[in-house]
Amino acid sequence: MRNRVLALAALLMLAFAAQAAPMKSRVIQPLFAMDEAGLDKSFEWTLKELDRCDPSLDIVVLPEFSEVPGKTSYKGFLETVDKYGPALLEACERTARRCSTLVFCGAIDTSFDVPRNAIFVFGRDGSLLGKYYKEHLTAGEWQKYGLDKSYTEEWNKPFILDIEGVRYMFLICYDFYFYENYSNIARWKPDVVIGASHQRSDPHHVLDIIDQFCAYHTGAYLVRASVSMGKKSKIGGCSCVVGPDGKILGNLYSKIGRLDVTFDPHKKFLKPAGYGNPPAMHSEYIEIGRRPWKYRPGGSAIVPPLSEAPAVRSVVYSNDIGELGAAVAKGVQEIAFDLDAAGDWEAFLRRVMHKLSCHAIMNIRMKGGWSAEARARLEDIVFEYDAQNHVYYSDEPFAH
Repeated sequence: MRNRVLALAALLMLAFAAQAAPMKSRVIQPLFAMDEAGLDKSFEWTLKELDRCDPSLDIVVLPEFSEVPGKTSYKGFLETVDKYGPALLEACERTARRCSTLVFCGAIDTSFDVPRNAIFVFGRDGSLLGKYYKEHLTAGEWQKYGLDKSYTEEWNKPFILDIEGVRYMFLICYDFYFYENYSNIARWKPDVVIGASHQRSDPHHVLDIIDQFCAYHTGAYLVRASVSMGKKSKIGGCSCVVGPDGKILGNLYSKIGRLDVTFDPHKKFLKPAGYGNPPAMHSEYIEIGRRPWKYRPGGSAIVPPLSEAPAVRSVVYSNDIGELGAAVAKGVQEIAFDLDAAGDWEAFLRRVMHKLSCHAIMNIRMKGGWSAEARARLEDIVFEYDAQNHVYYSDEPFAH
C-alpha cells in the first residue's frame, strides 16, 4: 500500500511539474570593499544593479548585509546600516514594483530594540511579504555588532513563504554550515531555498560542495547571493543557482555582476529508492531509514549551553531520576545530583544522560575520593552523550 501511495505521489509530482511555468532568477554579486572608503562606491553599484532589473525577472536575490558591502569597524557597522539601510530597502521595494518581480534582500532589521539579521521579502507589488531571521549567528554578530540572538535560543517552526504556489525557505550565510538542519528543511517540501551570504573566507570548491549538498538534501533549487572578494580571488563569492539534483546551473565565483538562470521550481529530482520502491526525492529515501536517537542531541527540548545560560537559574537538586525528569518537564533550568566515587555512579549517570542530556544545565556533585582515572571516565561518558557543554562539576555542598 505504501509503495502505491509513493508511486502515485511521484506521478502527480511529475504531472504538476510538466504544467509549471519556468521562473527567471537573478543573483547580484557586488564587490566587497576592503576599506570604508570603498563602501559608497560598492553600495551605489548595488543600487544601479537594482535599477538594471527588468520585468522579465521573477526572482532577484541580494547578499547578506547588502547595506554594508565592505569592511567596517564594529562601531561603524551599525552606523553604516543607519546610513544605507533605508535607501536599500526603498530601492528593493521600488524594483519589485517596477519590474513586478520578487526581491529577496539580506539586510538588518532595525524595527526591534535590538537589530536582527534578516532576509526581507518584497512581493511583485512592492509590499513586504515577510522576513526571515538568521538562525545561526556568528559570535561576532551578537558579541561585537550587538545583533539580537534571543530568538535563536528556543524552538520555532521553520519560516516558509508560499508565493504564487511556490514554497520558499531561507538560509543566511552561517546557516549553510549546519547540515543537520537540511533534513528538517526537506520535511517541509520547499521548491526554492533563498540564500543570502557574506562569505569571505572559504575557497570556491568548498562553497560548491556546501551549495550542492544543500540543494540535493533539501530537494529544492538553491538561489544564493554573496559578495566578491575581487575578480581574481579564489575565496568567497560563489553567487549561484543549483538544481535539486546538485547540478550547478550557474555560478559567478568571483565575478562582480549578475547571474540569470531560468528553472522550473516544481521540477523535482527523483532517485531510485532501492528494493523495488518507486523513485523518490533524496530526503524521502533517507527518511525511511532515519535513526535520530543514534545522533547528537537535537530537537525542541534542547536548551542553550552553559556558556549562554543565564547567570541566575532555577535549580532542582535530587538523586531521584523521576524528580529530575519532572523538574525538567516543568521547565527548570538546572538540575543537580550527586555522584559518589564509592558507589555505582556510572549506572546512575547513564540513566540521567540517556533521558535528560542537554535538556537542562547539569551540576554534577562530586562526592568521595575521585581518582584521575575515574574522573576521566566520567568526562568520557559526558562527552559520549554530547553533554560536555551543558555540564559543570562541583565539589562544594549544594546550597538549597
